[in-house]
Amino acid sequence: MEAYQERVSTTATADATRYLLQYILSARGICHENNLILALMKLETDASKWSTEQWTDKLNDHINAINVKLNVLGYKIIRINHGIGRNAVTLKNKQNLSLFENNTTVRDHEDSTTDLQPMVLPESSRFFVYVNLASTEETRLASRFNQNEMEFVKWAIEQFMINGEIVIEGSASDTSVIVKEVSRILAEATGDSNLKKWVKFSSFTVGSTDLLQFQELTAMEIEELLLRLCELKWFYRTKKGKFGIDLRCIAELEEYLTSTYNLNTCQNCHKLALQGVRCGNEACRDEDDETGENCPPQIWHIDCFKHYITHVSKNCDRCDSLLVTDGVYVL
Repeated sequence: MEAYQERVSTTATADATRYLLQYILSARGICHENNLILALMKLETDASKWSTEQWTDKLNDHINAINVKLNVLGYKIIRINHGIGRNAVTLKNKQNLSLFENNTTVRDHEDSTTDLQPMVLPESSRFFVYVNLASTEETRLASRFNQNEMEFVKWAIEQFMINGEIVIEGSASDTSVIVKEVSRILAEATGDSNLKKWVKFSSFTVGSTDLLQFQELTAMEIEELLLRLCELKWFYRTKKGKFGIDLRCIAELEEYLTSTYNLNTCQNCHKLALQGVRCGNEACRDEDDETGENCPPQIWHIDCFKHYITHVSKNCDRCDSLLVTDGVYVL
């Protein structure tokens, strides 16, 4: 009897792992952590007994099991955090998708239904992304786009990178999620809720009008391609109609982006940061050991900046500039 129950449990676990992979693939290869937890809650039979931490651990177990199977095929589910931070991502998902308070039902061991108590899932900026490890940047692009479209994607990325290095003197929009998060973090770290906002910002985004200047495609072809790139989570579009690089593109092309464009990675987690906070001291530059070129000033994701300024220092570790007053929003 025990052997039979063990086989049933093993089969159920394998089925849940397979269904989660199918769910990720059906979502174009990228899912927020709490989407997957909610999906997992529909699959597990003893759900009503588990804590939030157990759900998270169980999900990670399934992802690890998926990666064991995918490894021989040259694929992997990687974990990537969104640069705007867990608080902002949580609020966005709660408003748009109603993910965080769950009153779902699950089957118990007698195959009846048991109402779960409302459960608030943890704040999370983590996404799970299905990526191809075996191919190069060129073949990853070629698997999705024709030659002209590939050239447009590379050209558009170059425009994003060029624009992102330009620091603009002036006040960023108070409605920006980055501005709101930085203000909240600085107020908590200093105890002063009346700190003046920074007067510099930069953005790795480009307006649609500028992107229509690509010569090898018509305006209609570019508009259709931009829509497809957003659906694939390679690009994203802001409310003001600007485009930037989304998480899936970062996940698949991070090494290419950092090496090709001499980008500085997050001071805390050492991952590519295209949204967050940058040191406002233009003298905060360091020479790259390989290229000999000057790297941009120190940069942090929002959550990494919160950790740094709360637990490490309120001064930039490279140039000693006071980050509380001398920072740049990276929008």
